[in-house]
Amino acid sequence: MTHPASNFVRTSLAEQAYQQLEYQLVTLEFPPGQFLQEQDLSGSLGIGRTPVREALQRLAGHGLLTILPRKGLQVAPLRRRTLGQVIEARRVIERLLVVKAAERAEPEQRVQLRSLADELDRIAHGTDRLFQLDRTLDDLLSAACDNPYLVQSLAPLHIHCRRLWYLNRDSLDVGQAAQLHAHLARAVAGRDGAGAIRALNGIISILEQLHARLEAIP
Repeated sequence: MTHPASNFVRTSLAEQAYQQLEYQLVTLEFPPGQFLQEQDLSGSLGIGRTPVREALQRLAGHGLLTILPRKGLQVAPLRRRTLGQVIEARRVIERLLVVKAAERAEPEQRVQLRSLADELDRIAHGTDRLFQLDRTLDDLLSAACDNPYLVQSLAPLHIHCRRLWYLNRDSLDVGQAAQLHAHLARAVAGRDGAGAIRALNGIISILEQLHARLEAIP
């Protein structure tokens, strides 16, 4: 029988592997179309092959990797049609999430959201900082909505959208994007579901503009 502690260690290592690999995929360190080998990834991460394999299967389930028999793994391309479907689904699902977060957030979560909004207000340049705070906002909203099914549905959509952000990082209006995220955080903190939806619509509008630039991608 496997010792419970062994399961905990394996799960923790699989999560570590997932987070590191997700970051490399989202930031296009592993560009679309690149072939990857499980053994090489295990070595570069310093994590055993079993937890790395679990992480890779999870990423494949999110549509970020394609597992090819006898060839290894291939980073999923950025397809215009797929990203359009992602944004379409995110618009609907995330509206419900932000409304429920506005209704259900605990007092401490509202404090954290206001503090995060203040940090976002100070961003005029620097995509890396914006992307970091965007991820923090997603985590706070996910916890506040108190609905794991919403969170699980949105997780892969957020990942694909982050790849689109990174693809356009050199032309992104960082200040505008940061202000919209700050408005979203404050609206949720203030129990303003309608305001949260307006801010979210602004964020989705930017994603749609970025998506429209991908005309050459099938």
